[in-house]
Amino acid sequence: MASRSILRVSRLTQIQQMLEDDDAVTIGQLIDCLGVSEATVRRDLDALQRSGVIQRTHGGAVSTQVHEPPYPARGSHRIAEKRAIARAAAALISPEQTLFLGGGSTTLHLAEQLVDVDVTVVTNSLPVATELSRGRRGQVIVIGGTLRSPEQSMVGPRAVEAIGSYRASIAFLGVPALDSEQGFTADGDVEAATDLAFIENAQRCVVLADHTKLGRVSTTHVVPLAAIDTVVTDTGAPTHVIAALQAADTTVIVAELTP
Repeated sequence: MASRSILRVSRLTQIQQMLEDDDAVTIGQLIDCLGVSEATVRRDLDALQRSGVIQRTHGGAVSTQVHEPPYPARGSHRIAEKRAIARAAAALISPEQTLFLGGGSTTLHLAEQLVDVDVTVVTNSLPVATELSRGRRGQVIVIGGTLRSPEQSMVGPRAVEAIGSYRASIAFLGVPALDSEQGFTADGDVEAATDLAFIENAQRCVVLADHTKLGRVSTTHVVPLAAIDTVVTDTGAPTHVIAALQAADTTVIVAELTP
């Protein structure tokens, strides 16, 4: 039987999908769709409102989310920094390891470094899997779940459950926000649950974060900084931010940009 936490993530995913389609839902619609009580629906809406992805209304909810730019568009920003971060991250990998690679444009650049490396990669990212499919040596395992269109990644309860079936030496994750006090925060409960599953099933967690992601806080807490072993960033990161991360006993690697 699915755990309560997985069932809850499933409901939150469905609510967000309904709001992506219609921008507004009523409590009655949610009760019919989810097959749960009004009290449960109200608790779920409260949780999503705390995460900042919806706004409660009289009798329902509306979406507060601004749609993200398409994945290719986001991937065109700060390419030099992301490639430098990917090269530095690749230096942490040994042959024959099993790795988790999360979604995002920076992890995609890391995948480019691993095309012909003898490793097993477990990923929820369709672009990462596609990139790694060009290789001839490593194995690629793609996690199923609910497609998160802006990032082309699989999230939700099925993804969380599937990730729990694997163990990895290192989880490489891109982040929307990383702060020395608030730790790793994500853009919503569903994304946070998937990232947390990667972290909990890996021996080490390595965060790939260009300088624009540092010192920021997003809506949903994933893990405190103590749960992150290494942060790989670029030379644009302010020295005081790097010092704050190091003061929390996190290893920081600053990737040098190449001409």
